[in-house]
Amino acid sequence: MEDSLNFDISAPARERAPKRARTGRAGRPSTAKVDRPELQTGEPIDIYHWAAVALVTSLMCAVLAYAAGTPTLSRASNVTSIVFGAMGSVLLLAGIVRGLRSRLGGAAVAEQPQ
Repeated sequence: MEDSLNFDISAPARERAPKRARTGRAGRPSTAKVDRPELQTGEPIDIYHWAAVALVTSLMCAVLAYAAGTPTLSRASNVTSIVFGAMGSVLLLAGIVRGLRSRLGGAAVAEQPQ
């Protein structure tokens, strides 16, 4: 206990493991994110993921509005919550409509006689 307040004692040096470079798809170390684009050309955007992100952000803004200390911050958080909730709902509905269109379009193609 007496040594805990003695600051003249040097702490033992910690040895760190060497950092390894992350490898990209080509198997070579990648230091920049310029190696590959964020989305591939044919890669679809997961609309349900972004709907969930918007709805969770809306919920966080609603909690912030409840916990805000000033009326101005509370109103701003409420407006932001409404905007993100509306956008999340629109994205969710767009995903549902897209799914229904693909199902109905696939069923119409299957029913056509050849």
